[in-house]
Amino acid sequence: MKKILPVILLSLISCLGYAKTPALNYEQFGNLPMIQYPSVSPNGEHIAAIYNAPDGPSIVISAFGSAEVSTIVQLKKSQDRIEGISWVNSTRLLITASYSESIGNKRFRRDRIFSVDTDGTDLVELKTKMPPSAASWEKRRAASLSVVSLLKDDKKHVLLQTYDYRDEVQAVYKVNVYENDFDKLFVNKFNVHTWITNDKGQVLFGYGTEKSKKVTDVNTIWHRKNEQSEWELLHKQKAYSGETFTPVMVENDKLLVLTDYKTRRQALWSYDIQAGKFIEKLYGHDKYDIADVIYNPDRSRVIGVYYYDDYLRQHFFQNEDNNIALLVKNSFKGYQATVYSRSEDKTKMLVYATKDNSPQKFFWLDIKNKKGGLWFSTYPFLEGQPMPNVLPITFNADDGEEITGYLTLPVTADNNKKPPLVVWPHGGPIGIRDYQTFDPYVQFFASQGYAVLQVNYRGSGGFGTNFQASGHHEWGKRMQQDVYNGFDWLKSKNLVNTDKTCFAGYSYGGYAALTAAFQKPEQYSCVVSIAGISDLLTLAEKDYRWQGNLRAHIVNTIGDPTDESIAGELERLSATNNMDKIKAPILLMHGRYDTQVRVEQSADFYDKAKSAGLDVDYVEFKYGTHYLDEADNRLEAFKQLSEFLEEHLK
Repeated sequence: MKKILPVILLSLISCLGYAKTPALNYEQFGNLPMIQYPSVSPNGEHIAAIYNAPDGPSIVISAFGSAEVSTIVQLKKSQDRIEGISWVNSTRLLITASYSESIGNKRFRRDRIFSVDTDGTDLVELKTKMPPSAASWEKRRAASLSVVSLLKDDKKHVLLQTYDYRDEVQAVYKVNVYENDFDKLFVNKFNVHTWITNDKGQVLFGYGTEKSKKVTDVNTIWHRKNEQSEWELLHKQKAYSGETFTPVMVENDKLLVLTDYKTRRQALWSYDIQAGKFIEKLYGHDKYDIADVIYNPDRSRVIGVYYYDDYLRQHFFQNEDNNIALLVKNSFKGYQATVYSRSEDKTKMLVYATKDNSPQKFFWLDIKNKKGGLWFSTYPFLEGQPMPNVLPITFNADDGEEITGYLTLPVTADNNKKPPLVVWPHGGPIGIRDYQTFDPYVQFFASQGYAVLQVNYRGSGGFGTNFQASGHHEWGKRMQQDVYNGFDWLKSKNLVNTDKTCFAGYSYGGYAALTAAFQKPEQYSCVVSIAGISDLLTLAEKDYRWQGNLRAHIVNTIGDPTDESIAGELERLSATNNMDKIKAPILLMHGRYDTQVRVEQSADFYDKAKSAGLDVDYVEFKYGTHYLDEADNRLEAFKQLSEFLEEHLK
């Protein structure tokens, strides 16, 4: 076990007292978050977290209240990603990691789960045994596992689900985390892909898709009264029809479900499984969707929910928890502070503190002993640096719909000179949104003297089902127009130099940027697409091959590529088919290990653009993921952004 206490960590002990650097540049912003997903042990003695070092991600442990951390697990640089941490007991951790692999000309992320003691010893990969005769694709699928239950009353076992070659679907196993011993609980005859337990870890509910030789997008609900009962098919529902339905947990013979039932906004309801009807709304907001539930430390009970307005908001079901949340909120003036992780007895906790112009930070609080302090900042190089506020904005689109977003104006701006603009729409697009919080990309742009416009266009999440659904089938159309309307609104305010504007984006944002290049060729000085989509029809066709809800998602949110008229429209809304209209210089960046948008979306566009004589640059990262979450890739991406914007906006 290697102990680390870098100079940068030591400097945080002085509680944010960083010396000012002469000027911020891509090197300060182009780092991965130093600390991610910290978790307090059940007994409150330790904190485990992901530490993103320059040589790759690792799992670190520290004594609660201490900033000295020890590395207990180190993964391969560039090729592995640590997804999360769970405590089996106070001395044993579960670590979920993933890697990218290519199957059938498409890349997928495969999860792996390890268990390890907090001193770094007895590292075990949890995986099922496969017969030598198993096909290679079966072995790959069986290597990908997910946690079903941490089994609160059993400190040696957890429930995991993974592909079973006999059932040919997801099976549930009781797994000894010390010995890698897998005990299959029952046969899955039902094509269930998501298993749900009660607070005792008993698997009583299954959510899947209809088992059929034909392609189907019909979701199914399976239930049994207890572990001795037979499974029963209770209900079926076609995907994207009726109310949304996300099962959370079986509690007191009822199911907790996140759904937009009645209100058309996501809320937490109790659901009578046998009767197939909703009983009671446990919590909902009158304006925003509930994003998810909050569990107790062993994930055996739902203790609250959270949602976003401009920031994260929590609501707990017990007064004691709400009082603690209020104490936390009031203890960090100037920050939006929430409980992030805590011990079982609720006396020791990590607090997540954020604001729009300062990096997110984790503080430790020992309520019983009335002590606390800073643990770590996510971006320590940026602490103490002057950065601008992110301002909420509201405007009406040209059809009257109210649209929200954010405007960030650089603190370095010359009062006599309006700053150039970066239009930066979020990715997704469906169900994702921007927030009034610290974003390294936004603050990087602002640090270089650019204003930044973010628009929560139709299709964005959090504002109710109607608003989200209004983005369906609107790639390159209404969603795009909302961003253009935001630009027009900002132009009318005379705050920025809209004659010097770069349209830039990530993933769907990259699609929006390339689409703006041919739809508004005179309006933008440059265009940046990171992991973006240039060929909408190809995107739909490639994912349409896959059965179930992925196909339903493509058909319902983008369009059915087998419909000739829709296919023609998707072609017309793709930059790759509109080279003759594009005038602005373009920067493309894409990772070869991207599992969400195929790298060919950028590579093929680049080849066509060069042949058409366009001004286009392309940076391809050998091990790059969709999020460029490898240290060297991220830093190089920020460097390329810096140089490109400098050339075309200043």
